[in-house]
Amino acid sequence: QGDDRPKRYLKLPKIGLDIDGVLADWTGAWNKLYPEVLVQPSSWYLDRKVGRRFKQMKEEGTLNAFYINNVEPLIQAEDLPFEPHCYITSRPVPVEITEQWLDKHHFPAKPVYSLDACTSKVDVAKEAKIDIFIDDSFDNFVELNNAGITTYLYSATWNQKHDVGHFRLKSLKDLPLLK
Repeated sequence: QGDDRPKRYLKLPKIGLDIDGVLADWTGAWNKLYPEVLVQPSSWYLDRKVGRRFKQMKEEGTLNAFYINNVEPLIQAEDLPFEPHCYITSRPVPVEITEQWLDKHHFPAKPVYSLDACTSKVDVAKEAKIDIFIDDSFDNFVELNNAGITTYLYSATWNQKHDVGHFRLKSLKDLPLLK
């Protein structure tokens, strides 16, 4: 009654999430398939043969199953501290495969944008009208922030060398707006 103070819960930001390295343990699954590739690499560019291996898996018809059955979640859906607006990912599989993975692990059924590795996430993030994005790729972090989209770097072994100050998240619960 008469309380006209701003209420944060009435204007929640639209948060977009990357999947691999944020929600999904892609490197762990890749390491199980190719043990010579480190499970916790010091660079995201962890496998010179990844393109050839993706091509071979597509030809053999095993790539989709790899993403659905072998990639485990890094967090449980019930531990997600907010409702994402969308997911923006670079995966060499159809969107439906990523949706199946999200559904299998009970993540919110929000729009999925799947890009090829050569396409920037900036245009999709702007089109989706997100306010905040969370990614494990330092390159995406820089590109999205330079485009005016507040982006946080989700901690992973391959991005520890980059000092991004308070824009680093060790957990999704560390997002400043949740505190």
